[in-house]
Amino acid sequence: MTNQPRDFRVYPLSFLALSALLVFGAGCARSPEFKKDQDYPREESYYDKGKTAADKVESMGQPKKKVLVFSYWNDTPVRAPTLGAYGADELKRGLAVSQRLIVPKDLSTMLTTEDFVSGEKVKVAQLIREGRRLGVAVAIIGRITKIVFRQRGDEIGLFRQKQSLAAVDLEVKIFDVAAGREVAALGRSGEASANASVAVEAENLESQDFRNEMARLAIRNATVSLVPDVARTIEKMVWQGKIAKITGTKIYVNSGKSSGLVAGDILKVLSAGDDVYDPTTGAYLGRAPGQLKGTLEVLDFIGTDGAVSEIHTGGNFQEGDVVQLY
Repeated sequence: MTNQPRDFRVYPLSFLALSALLVFGAGCARSPEFKKDQDYPREESYYDKGKTAADKVESMGQPKKKVLVFSYWNDTPVRAPTLGAYGADELKRGLAVSQRLIVPKDLSTMLTTEDFVSGEKVKVAQLIREGRRLGVAVAIIGRITKIVFRQRGDEIGLFRQKQSLAAVDLEVKIFDVAAGREVAALGRSGEASANASVAVEAENLESQDFRNEMARLAIRNATVSLVPDVARTIEKMVWQGKIAKITGTKIYVNSGKSSGLVAGDILKVLSAGDDVYDPTTGAYLGRAPGQLKGTLEVLDFIGTDGAVSEIHTGGNFQEGDVVQLY
């Protein structure tokens, strides 16, 4: 009986000590992972180094740019008139699917890449004029530089195993319409293959239609690897829109929700700037940046891709003035 109180007091103390030890141990086991979880959002990637918090947030929601892709120039001996249009359509489809850019479906032009090329030179001034006429931020021209077909397989027997191969080389040039200059030239290669067991007299693997289909598959495969680099290149360019209309205190901009603008965004307004030409050769050099006039604040949106704004600072704004994110 005399030992009961002592035993009664010892067991609770032992239980508390054990519980504390377990909690402490669990805490020790969990703390490195907890610390890692807490530290991870503050780790800077290579691309974020030197950026402020505002820079990082802004880069996540840059407005989308409108892109025009001209039908490619099939600069090869392979006479397939639809391959140039097919190559451009594949690039447009890939850029649209990425949802990082706007590829308008309602743009119409009879001009193709070949119309803007003279020898090895691009008629930049003409290309930029067409891009501005159609209201896009980016113009892309493309060229199919090489198409190769090969076949290999058995030559003996009633039925032969044949493998058909096609390879294509592509190159595209990307132009900043607002700045009036080329920003990048990219090239890609693609290949396609098909296996078949054919009768000796069959000639379907030699037909022009079959070769064109193989060339299309090779173009598609080349474009798949080209799209990410084209999108990244365009996203690095400065976004800009234009003042479309001024009515009283309301100023309408030709970009809105589809482009990615957000109510409350501040836009700086600049004059349109001037085109600059080389005084000796007359070659088009680009467009000089305009003068800063003030800022606008986005209030609301209209239509599929328009915004309503009001004056935030400055004044003397005109239709056609350039707007950029502040």
